[in-house]
Amino acid sequence: MRSTDNRRTIRIDNIVDLTHTLTSKFPFIPVKKLTYPFELIPMATLKDNGVEANSWKIHEHLGTHIDAPNHFIENQKSVDQIELKDLIVPVVVVDIEEKTSRNRDAELTVDDLLNFEKQYGEIPSRACVMMYSGWEKRLNDSSFVGLDDKQVKHFPGFSDEAIRFLLTRRNISGIGVDVLSFDPGVDENYTGHKILFAAGKWGVECVANLNKIPKTGATIIVGAPKVGKATGGFSRIIAVW
Repeated sequence: MRSTDNRRTIRIDNIVDLTHTLTSKFPFIPVKKLTYPFELIPMATLKDNGVEANSWKIHEHLGTHIDAPNHFIENQKSVDQIELKDLIVPVVVVDIEEKTSRNRDAELTVDDLLNFEKQYGEIPSRACVMMYSGWEKRLNDSSFVGLDDKQVKHFPGFSDEAIRFLLTRRNISGIGVDVLSFDPGVDENYTGHKILFAAGKWGVECVANLNKIPKTGATIIVGAPKVGKATGGFSRIIAVW
């Protein structure tokens, strides 16, 4: 007789994919002689080989992806060493689109976090704090990277002070953004990365559809690749509530 006991079933009323489709046209941070676009290369075909398969030309920080602490900090965790319990966590979305519409170099600040908490309550323990800037609307436009005539990037990100606040005053698992980097584009030193990763936390970048999930109350599942010693990698990120 089939059991009708559903106590072990996870109830999901809503599910949203927070992952962009990765193609050769997806933007990336240009670093001379290092970074390059994604490429899908046919390896076998049904016509010639009786099977369809491709090889990928990819680096770890393309598309919707996770950054592991070893990306900038020596002897920190690689992506395969991040514990599963830290990849399935509460998510909050802090919306700063209004100010990014006026300033492409805008930062998510401590005041933004405190104002968020006044409205929605304190950021939950172990949460991922996501910045929503509306930048994905620019995905197919050069303003997504925002290079100026001096090859300086312009897009919003977390302030260093906001990252420090989340590390010292709150108990986060990681942070995320809908832009190419959680450091503002003008920061060529990636200061925020170094602060976050020194604390052993992770970040996710180029996250999609953050305007389609609640500001609080959802859980994210970060499908990070389990590749030994990897500093990150393309990830399927899902929100459920």
